[in-house]
Amino acid sequence: MTKPGTRTLVMTVGTGDLDRLEETLFAPLRKSIATDAWTRVVLLPSSVTEDLARTLRSRLDGTAAEVSLLPAGDENDADAAYAHFDRVLAAILQDVAPEHVVVDFTRGTKAMSAALVLAAIRRAVPRLRYVAGRRDRRGMVEPGSEQVREIRTTVADGHRRLDLARELLRRGDFAAVANVLPDSDRSPAETYPDDLLAASRAVRAAARLYTAWDRLDYASAAAQKVGAPPSSDWDQVWPTDAMRAWVTALDREPARADCPAMAAWLRKLAVDLLANGERRVRQGQNEDALVRAYRLLELLGQARLFDHSLDSANLDPAHDAVLAVQRESERKKRKPLSEGPSGELQASRFQVGRLLRHCGDQLAGPLLRFDNEALLRPTLRNNSVLVHGFTARAPDDPALLRRLFRDLEGLARDACGGEVADWLRIARSPAFDRT
Repeated sequence: MTKPGTRTLVMTVGTGDLDRLEETLFAPLRKSIATDAWTRVVLLPSSVTEDLARTLRSRLDGTAAEVSLLPAGDENDADAAYAHFDRVLAAILQDVAPEHVVVDFTRGTKAMSAALVLAAIRRAVPRLRYVAGRRDRRGMVEPGSEQVREIRTTVADGHRRLDLARELLRRGDFAAVANVLPDSDRSPAETYPDDLLAASRAVRAAARLYTAWDRLDYASAAAQKVGAPPSSDWDQVWPTDAMRAWVTALDREPARADCPAMAAWLRKLAVDLLANGERRVRQGQNEDALVRAYRLLELLGQARLFDHSLDSANLDPAHDAVLAVQRESERKKRKPLSEGPSGELQASRFQVGRLLRHCGDQLAGPLLRFDNEALLRPTLRNNSVLVHGFTARAPDDPALLRRLFRDLEGLARDACGGEVADWLRIARSPAFDRT
């Protein structure tokens, strides 16, 4: 980059009134140039106005000027003109920051003006200008009445960024939203209008809630202060009161010794993990989905054990079901319940199902049937690069994972009772691309 003070004016060159070139072309062009101390002026003529551009360049004492000629015939081809102007701006921006470039699209054909504006927006040049004034019968600005006016591309750019942010939310790409929204911390030349910055701040807060929720950080999600949507266009993707109540409830982990409360909370956690895993499958994150599926199965069993006042990580060795599983393990030469660091007994996912069976729990059968689920066998899941292994273990075919999550949904409905439908509706609500 050149020094920050470098300023470049890029302007199209038209014909003016051929009988009054000084008044209708050269004087207005010099007026536009004289509005600032430009280090460099780049003139963009067509083949018809090349000589006029070179004449103007010779009259610009003290200002470095150059001519970049549009190929013959391209002055009425907007696509060709755009390609040329885009290349010119790309070359300029190798040496000059966009905020130090101003584009004047007043003259030339309409195709040239439109092409230069589009190229400037594409290259994030924040300032455009044009010359206005009283018009004569031919629609040309009368000499002497010219006024140089400026517009900012940041208005259109800000709206485009907000539209993109809404689409990212709709697709579930929550973390990407912050990277595309208008930012008030940019340099003054790139400052966006206040209303766009206010809308951006509101959307950032909503995106932070979804991002935290999607990474299972319920504390951060619940802490987000989300106001009203910027407009009705956002209603479909905006966090609802039900969503906020849901993440707040998930953030309130009970005391582990309170078995009924733990059972109720773990059921909600399992349902949320189910919806989270479904999103991972849709996003093609198969390995993440596989690990979530295994943990979901564990959570449903743990929740049901708490219903029987049993904690899978701290089992009462004198409990009838615990004694029964230990005797059964010895008789069938299975691995017994393991001992924790303080001598407490702990149950694996497979042992949880057996404990529930000895408790007479109806979920034991459906839970134990997942012992035969190939995708969730320890030899597969434990060797995932996300657990203990070094390679991905999830199947390439997402249909297999979709089938697994449908089966897990059925288990969750068995485990959670009548409330599961409402819970699933809320937990799945960020999947806007499905609604």
